[in-house]
Amino acid sequence: MPWWDLGTGVALAAAAVLSLVAARGRWKPLPVDVALWSGFAALAASALWTSAPSLETMLRWMPMLWVPLALRRQHRAWNEGLIAGGIVLSFGLLGHGAYLAFAAQSLEPLFYRDFAEFAHQHSYLTLYLGLAGASVATDLRFRGAIRPLLLGVFALVAVLAGSRMALAAVVLGGLWWFSGRTAPRRWMPWALGLGMALILAVALVPSERSLGKLTKADPYWATGSVDTRVVQAKAAWQVIQGDMWRGVGVDQVQPELMKVYSDWNYRFGLKRQLNVHNQVLQLWAGIGLFGIAIWALGMFYCGLRSNWTRGGQALALTLVLILLTESMLERAMGVVLVATAIYHSLPRRLDGTWR
Repeated sequence: MPWWDLGTGVALAAAAVLSLVAARGRWKPLPVDVALWSGFAALAASALWTSAPSLETMLRWMPMLWVPLALRRQHRAWNEGLIAGGIVLSFGLLGHGAYLAFAAQSLEPLFYRDFAEFAHQHSYLTLYLGLAGASVATDLRFRGAIRPLLLGVFALVAVLAGSRMALAAVVLGGLWWFSGRTAPRRWMPWALGLGMALILAVALVPSERSLGKLTKADPYWATGSVDTRVVQAKAAWQVIQGDMWRGVGVDQVQPELMKVYSDWNYRFGLKRQLNVHNQVLQLWAGIGLFGIAIWALGMFYCGLRSNWTRGGQALALTLVLILLTESMLERAMGVVLVATAIYHSLPRRLDGTWR
């Protein structure tokens, strides 16, 4: 479940050990294993050319090692776990929000961060529910009204959580997958309409933030979802320019950002201690081009040795969009979600084949 980072890490580590024991020496790495391990290798190797990552950071990234070991041949269990977790998470959030709204005699606890804080950051919840929704959509046991009902509940919770960027990424990835299916083409306009309705709905969810200015981002005034990301990307680029090949070290990125925020009088960033909200720039600033090259080689190898299916394309589109608008790997839950999404891909049948 997404609200217990430590428990997730311990469970994955224990499952990895059990998987190795069960393999009895017959375990062989897959290309996707290399893709994940190269990410952890890039982080660890960065100690050779820049400041070494802390033990806390190394532990946060450990799921990159555990996931390929723990989840081998566990596609069905993973999908079932996502569905069960999505149901518990959704009704838990809705129930908790309804209780707080009744106690406060206000609807504010049902929206945005007030709604999501019961579990985790809203961007992580949205990706979690997106993966759970993909599992429901491809599970052949969910027929009749049950499937649209569950998908509707997941969508409602994602909208109330209010992560505009993450929901847009999940919706666009889902539309790309759906457009490649053999379902009747008459459903495409409805799918597109639903996707636009979800994105519009989350844009209208009451919160202390708006989308912000789309053309001019002033650090002093920036508080919206768009203009803050523009300011933070510019700040990250200033940090990167200090040493774009080696980086400043993953644990030094935030202090360097805060210096830039202070120089620019970026009030919102200073108040919220904001990271880059762009994982590519965040990594570049931390491990430099040397580290990014190591991970890119592992991903390239995986791409060459893997079948590029419609489901894989949808997954890649969703993850790329999320990683370009959120620093997902700065928390343990984000590392787990990204690693497991890459490993298992989506969507699959219960027998592990693509739809």
